Amino acid sequence: MNFHTRRLQPKRFGALVLASSMLTLSACGSDSISYKPLTEEDDTVYNICVVQSADNDQSNQIQQGFQDALTDLFGEGHFNVTVQVANAETSVDDISSSYVSDDNTQLIFANGSSALTSAAFYTDEIPIVGANVIDFQSALHTPDSEWDVKTGTNVTGISSRPPIAAQLSLLIEATKDMQSVGILYCPEDTNAIYQNEILEDYLNQAGIPWREYEIPSTEAAITSHEESSETESSGSTISGEKTVANSAKEGTENDVESIGESNVILGLNSIYSARTAKISDNWTQDINDPVSYELGSTTEEIVNYAASQSSAFFISANSYLTDQIDTISSVATATGTTTVSADSTIASKTLVSLYCDPYNQGYNAGKLVYRILVNGDDPGSIKITATNADETVKLYQDSLAEQFGLTFGKSFQEVDEFLSTYVPGTNTTRITSDDSSQ
Repeated sequence: MNFHTRRLQPKRFGALVLASSMLTLSACGSDSISYKPLTEEDDTVYNICVVQSADNDQSNQIQQGFQDALTDLFGEGHFNVTVQVANAETSVDDISSSYVSDDNTQLIFANGSSALTSAAFYTDEIPIVGANVIDFQSALHTPDSEWDVKTGTNVTGISSRPPIAAQLSLLIEATKDMQSVGILYCPEDTNAIYQNEILEDYLNQAGIPWREYEIPSTEAAITSHEESSETESSGSTISGEKTVANSAKEGTENDVESIGESNVILGLNSIYSARTAKISDNWTQDINDPVSYELGSTTEEIVNYAASQSSAFFISANSYLTDQIDTISSVATATGTTTVSADSTIASKTLVSLYCDPYNQGYNAGKLVYRILVNGDDPGSIKITATNADETVKLYQDSLAEQFGLTFGKSFQEVDEFLSTYVPGTNTTRITSDDSSQ
């Protein structure tokens, strides 16, 4: 491949101030919600069932936060929790159907995308709280015309999507001469596409040119994500044959392409892609270049090409690229390209990253359970919420920062030191017996 090796310089723009000021805005005002723990005199016992997609660190930390929230809010003796984790012998469908068949089940906590999809398929009556799900709309197969961040059904939850605006802030803070952003993703990674499109809206508002670059998945990455939480072979889901929307924003109203049994790692410019890579309207660099690449291009070749056009790289959370991060990081470092992520599994290989504590997500899900079972709130009227920027930790990789000639202030922590010492839940604000509202 004869990819360009020089960094092209687009026209300057003056929108970084807009981007920085945009990120300081926050929602104000919220109703007071009672979380007063049940008294010893109250003999009510709630039966809560947990279906978990996979046995991994993130899911287990979410589960721990959830359990601690129940203890804090309901008090010991006021709840029974049944936990089942999907494995090779027992699918999420097996677990969900058994819970729904049990007349004692009062609420289902779905930890993982496939767990949520399955639970929602088997019941439209028992309340469901979901977590460890990046895109609830896709997991619930809800068309855009019916989506307003509330399900209107028996489902609510906490999204695991990191705050995208905060990641734009990271891109700006960590890049000395921000000219353009290269967005790296695998074509069949629908969670990445969803996050990319949100970031692209912010970049458009800020006037920052961007371009997506498709990188082929490895078989290991696909298998890992399918086994961890994203797909299950079950009659309740769209799997069996994996289907994806052409655009994350347009949701299930779009026509879809079936990936089926095809070898998706070969198809950079194939009909099996979730959708072809996009490019911003204000992109000024070699606009006639093809957006996709020839069959057979290696990850190193694609990333080198992307680096020749990009000041910074963005890699979404829960990316299919985690097992190729060494190649991406090596190229980025050699070419002076900033790397930004929100995935703790690759944080030590990117210049800056955003850490979101899974424990906090589980704890917030437990608060929703209290609202539904004790306060009587309708789950379909509770907005799906995600991690706030003030609940995250900004990290930097010291050796990369040194190579880039960058220093980071007290608002950042060194990634290796932080991840080796941080205890999940440390920064979570827990409800005590003295609390009656938040």
